[in-house]
Amino acid sequence: MYDITRNANENEEQYLFRVGQAKDNGLLNMTWDEIADYMNKEFRLSETEYRTEAAYRKQYNMARKFFDAGVFTTDSEAIKRIEELQGEVRKERMKLQALNMERNRVDRNEARHELYYELIGNVVTSLPLPEFKPIIQHEDEKKYLLCFGDFHYGADFKCKNNEYSPAIFKERLKKLAGDVIDFVKTKEISTLQIVSTGDDLQGILRLTDLQLNDTAVVKCLVDFCRLMAMFLNEISTYCKIEYYPVPQANHTQTRPIGTKANELAGEDLEYIIGNYISDLCRDNSRINVTLADDKDFIKIPMYDFNVIALHGHQIKNIDNAIKDLSVLNREFIDYLIMGHYHGSKEFVNGDAATIDTETIIVPSFIGGDPYSESIFRSSKSSAQILGFNRKYGHTETYKFILS
Repeated sequence: MYDITRNANENEEQYLFRVGQAKDNGLLNMTWDEIADYMNKEFRLSETEYRTEAAYRKQYNMARKFFDAGVFTTDSEAIKRIEELQGEVRKERMKLQALNMERNRVDRNEARHELYYELIGNVVTSLPLPEFKPIIQHEDEKKYLLCFGDFHYGADFKCKNNEYSPAIFKERLKKLAGDVIDFVKTKEISTLQIVSTGDDLQGILRLTDLQLNDTAVVKCLVDFCRLMAMFLNEISTYCKIEYYPVPQANHTQTRPIGTKANELAGEDLEYIIGNYISDLCRDNSRINVTLADDKDFIKIPMYDFNVIALHGHQIKNIDNAIKDLSVLNREFIDYLIMGHYHGSKEFVNGDAATIDTETIIVPSFIGGDPYSESIFRSSKSSAQILGFNRKYGHTETYKFILS
């Protein structure tokens, strides 16, 4: 912000010339009418001495002509003052450039997301509503959370104990929908919470991913959004849905040429996927999609417990993850839910009041792949439902084998 305050040693002509120079160089966002009002308040003593903006503007333009012609250059004091003014102008201009560069960087990042969002929006339209069944309205003694992730949609491979493709993904999602609906009906669940732990797409983190991908990443994104929205739509026939997608993962990072893992964390397709699943389901009053707000994890409301979910690629030591995240966010975490490791695992970190604090690793939807088999870490394609008690927290785990 340019300082328009008159210096103690400036007379009217010097002050007018400095202000006019600042305006000409784009440092001062004022009209000549505003400048005239300011000058009149600064120098005029009565209404009879009021001068119009035209008078000030003509006076400045005349002075500028003499300045441009070099008339003032014989006066060493004038030259010194002019150099000082030019230095001030350059400094202010550099400040504005620095601010504009930062603002442009933020604007470009937001614009890229919005443009991508709009382009895909030309393909994605909201889904028709299903034929709803009545929901049993009662106070649930327990809450249930469906956990799945690591879909790697778009991958196409065959290994010793598993086979995967977009077609197989659809079959497994259909089987899971049937299993979940049976569970909802058996337990008489009125609201089912669902968390997706990310890696929705196979992506192109490395050149070998190009060999696994069945089709273009953008098309995979649109297809995945529609299939997942259809899955939620079908489950909503029997209960209300609270859907919580994590905001970041590693396989959905775009990683422009030359950038490293997590270097551009904001360039993540999970943002697009979450928003478009929400758009696809916008006409279904039984589905509510909650998106994370500027964090790398999402909070899941569960009684009075603090439950957070993230993909897990940021975690270097899962044994200390709850402690490290609690310290980082200055907030005690009761349950940490993660994907990324392609195998289910639950372990207690400690006890708090009536519950055990736990880290819960969600199994992968894709199951074993060539890499996990090569290091003997493959597992069956599966999803799980966690049951929570109001007093004792997580007390139940149900696993659905899909392959």
